[in-house]
Amino acid sequence: MKKKLIRYSLDFLIIVLGISLSFWLQNNAEQKKITLKQHDGLLRILEDLKSDASLFELTLNTNSMQMEVANTILAGEISEALYNLTVPYFGTFFNDTAIQSLMSTGIVDTYSNQELITSLLKYYRNDYDFIADQSSADEKIMFDRLSFVSQRIQLDSVSQIKQSLFGEIPMPYFHIAQNQLNTLQNDPNYKGHLNTLRYIKISYNNFVKSALENNQLLQEEITSELNRLK
Repeated sequence: MKKKLIRYSLDFLIIVLGISLSFWLQNNAEQKKITLKQHDGLLRILEDLKSDASLFELTLNTNSMQMEVANTILAGEISEALYNLTVPYFGTFFNDTAIQSLMSTGIVDTYSNQELITSLLKYYRNDYDFIADQSSADEKIMFDRLSFVSQRIQLDSVSQIKQSLFGEIPMPYFHIAQNQLNTLQNDPNYKGHLNTLRYIKISYNNFVKSALENNQLLQEEITSELNRLK
């Protein structure tokens, strides 16, 4: 009787251990899948952040260059080339597909480092919103300025040329006689438009600089988290 009890106990223990091992292996495999998804998700977010950083740096350089050109015109120098450098407007193209994907699948809730997730969400909500607002303001004053100029002076024609300061992108280019440009430069309302351009660009760059700082911090934190998830 005692031997049977021992045998039954051993059989029961083996069954329990087998079931426990099976559950452990299953949970371990599932956790590896989750960790892999977390790793891949952060890797894709990191690539998005790098794309954002490149765009932010281009925005800062472009805005700074246009402010310098506006200052030159306000100081008394104007030419067809200088005028055309004040015209282009560049919208903001955000890279948030990776974070949107993680949010839609619920993967964001599985990360143990929720502080990182919170920082990411603040970046995508706050920094993106601030920059989008500045970009919209920049777009509006560009169209207002174009409308004003077309009513004040004669625009001879428009062609398309590559401007290296904007990355060799084919851009529309106004052809304007110098006497018309001189008239425009002496117009106090046009000077007001240029000062408005400077104001918006300064504000725009302040928000972009802040976003770029947050972006770089997030890249460092994500790189550290990726190393931990390996």
